[in-house]
Amino acid sequence: ACQVCGGKLYVSARCGLCLTCRFKLGNPFLPGKELLAWSMLKAQSTNVLSADVAHAFDLRSMRLVTGLTLEVRCLRVDAPEWRYELCHSWPSGISLFVEGQRVLVKKPDEEMDEAPPGPFDLSGGVASAAHRGVKLKVSAAITAKKTEQWALGLVLAQRADDRQICQKVLGQQAPFEDRRRLDLERIFAWVTAHRPDRVSKKDTLRNVEPPVMKLLCCTSLSRIEMAARGVECDHLQCFDLASYVHTMRNIPPKHAWCCPICDRPAPLHQLRLDAFAQSVLDGTEPNVTEVLVADNGKFEVSATEEPVGDGDDSSDDEMLPAQFRTQPQRVTQFDLQQAALNP
Repeated sequence: ACQVCGGKLYVSARCGLCLTCRFKLGNPFLPGKELLAWSMLKAQSTNVLSADVAHAFDLRSMRLVTGLTLEVRCLRVDAPEWRYELCHSWPSGISLFVEGQRVLVKKPDEEMDEAPPGPFDLSGGVASAAHRGVKLKVSAAITAKKTEQWALGLVLAQRADDRQICQKVLGQQAPFEDRRRLDLERIFAWVTAHRPDRVSKKDTLRNVEPPVMKLLCCTSLSRIEMAARGVECDHLQCFDLASYVHTMRNIPPKHAWCCPICDRPAPLHQLRLDAFAQSVLDGTEPNVTEVLVADNGKFEVSATEEPVGDGDDSSDDEMLPAQFRTQPQRVTQFDLQQAALNP
């Protein structure tokens, strides 16, 4: 079942989302408020979508309601990798029509372009249909391999800022005690598996790591405020939720929503707040940067950072006698004129 709406997964997807949620939630910074219409695309034929957009339109200003965006999004249903299951992409060739007028052309020989076009923004081109009270018609003709499956959707979206996204992650979490119990089980398994005395002579290449958990985020290099990780992550280290979301805003799609520590999938709906790491952060001083963790969940501080000076130390210039101190130079209008004449 879909990990967000609980609906049926008609196509196997590692991201755990149905096609409807893939259309709506593929871009968390512009999430879909409503999927107006969608359809599978057939090559060498005209595919038509029609949707009523009057309810999202302000007839006085002849524009969409403030804050809303109308996009045509395309998905590779049978995407080769999980990260491409969430992001928009066009087939090798497509012609897109809105109300009978062609608005986008992508030829097959352009598929190697470094910056393929993103979703098509219809926000400014639906006034006529809304004013006449008729359904908006969008059609597409595509060129694709017979083995590829594509879908086209008309999405009414609304922008979300980093704070709203973090609040959404908070709202999807299990109770604290349940998360802490699972975290302790994961920590016990990880610490036990990485103990040096568990390495046999036949397994000399096995990776043995000390049970160190750093309290600094690997993306912001600052102390973690809200510890998070992907649901598939089994390591001790966490990252800061707000820093992670902020980083994902400008990262290329093929690298987006991957754990910055292990590179495993960490999309928004699969983020988990680490209850154990959060208890360590809340129970240590702000200058603590890492702790050693035992298999039973106990920990001890292993590294701290020196506090930054409060400005009591005098600079080298202040230690010199007054006659040897560097004096600020005053620039006159004559100096500026001479500099302009003699570059």
